Amino acid sequence: MWFFRAPTIVFGEESLSYLSSLEIRKAVIVTDRYLAKTELPDKVRAALPSGAESLVVADIGEEPTLGQMTQHLEEIRRFQPEWLLGVGGGSSIDTAKILFFLYERPDLTVYDATPLVPLGLRKKCRLIAVPTTSGTGSEGTWAAVLSEEPERRKHELASPEIIPDYAILDPEMVLSLPPEATRNTAVDAIVHAIEGYTSTWKNPYSDAFSEKALELILGSLPGVLAHPSDRKLRGDVHIGASMAGLSFSNSQIGLAHALGHALGARFKIPHGKTVGIFLPLVIDFNRSACEERYARLNAIFPAPYRGAHLADSVRRFFQGIGQAYLVKDVGVERKEYFSALEELVSGASESTGLVTNPRDSGTPELRELFTEAFGSEG
Repeated sequence: MWFFRAPTIVFGEESLSYLSSLEIRKAVIVTDRYLAKTELPDKVRAALPSGAESLVVADIGEEPTLGQMTQHLEEIRRFQPEWLLGVGGGSSIDTAKILFFLYERPDLTVYDATPLVPLGLRKKCRLIAVPTTSGTGSEGTWAAVLSEEPERRKHELASPEIIPDYAILDPEMVLSLPPEATRNTAVDAIVHAIEGYTSTWKNPYSDAFSEKALELILGSLPGVLAHPSDRKLRGDVHIGASMAGLSFSNSQIGLAHALGHALGARFKIPHGKTVGIFLPLVIDFNRSACEERYARLNAIFPAPYRGAHLADSVRRFFQGIGQAYLVKDVGVERKEYFSALEELVSGASESTGLVTNPRDSGTPELRELFTEAFGSEG
């Protein structure tokens, strides 16, 4: 018996206005330091019903630790919200998920949450995600990622009960996304779609979302980078990214995420960059286990980027949009990288992505992939 889980998705022009139709009297808006300097949090506050009280938590950083995510938890408990809104990228939405869980269950820690144990949430509060990037998929997933210090590792809180009640996909919220973030987050979504399609837990629903996600993202992302204010193209990438998130959330990640999480935690590199670096290598590694599925996805790539095999097409597409796919091209020094090699291998080996990857991998294979990912000298 399987389940396909998803929030209620509100999408398209002016979808943010849907907030005004909800019975919201007290809401906490969780966002990041960058967005706090923009008009986007104010747009969300203005969309709330007339008379609604709001508390804004606006100091979430990149790759936040649990301590950083929960520093306002007591203030939130005193405020007693009926709704929590995560506004931003993956870090903000994941923080909102963790705060939602801990607000509902002050008797538990994040390490007590597992997918198999009912948590009994939604006694006090409900959860909304308003993504301002097109890629993490966090608005539709049942996991929240946090960084652990000083171990420089990542941990996942996972429960179907932390899937948001609503995900609001308004193209207005991503029109001002800078080119670098546009690329990184869209690449993350491409990895989600491909790994969801080949996971050992794949299913007909996740397959359909992966295929449509790639069609929308690959067909629209180059245009978005050339014409950032094009609402139609932005909307297509935004919806495609959400579909990719729904695919992998209901089928699970693979080896590119296992390797990417380890690299990102160690060197503080944006998540989209790290998983994108490993995607072509992992496709080559997995090819013997899922060549027919990769061929289907390869056919979705637009003709100018399509190569003989999926890994070739991914590299051509990344090159075409200016996305790096080698570690040496993202500012990591060779000596520092290889001195951390065993730490990286250890971190990747603990990921659930190894369990659902279509081909088994052990320490030797992980070490070889990390070595190849740096790139040759010269």
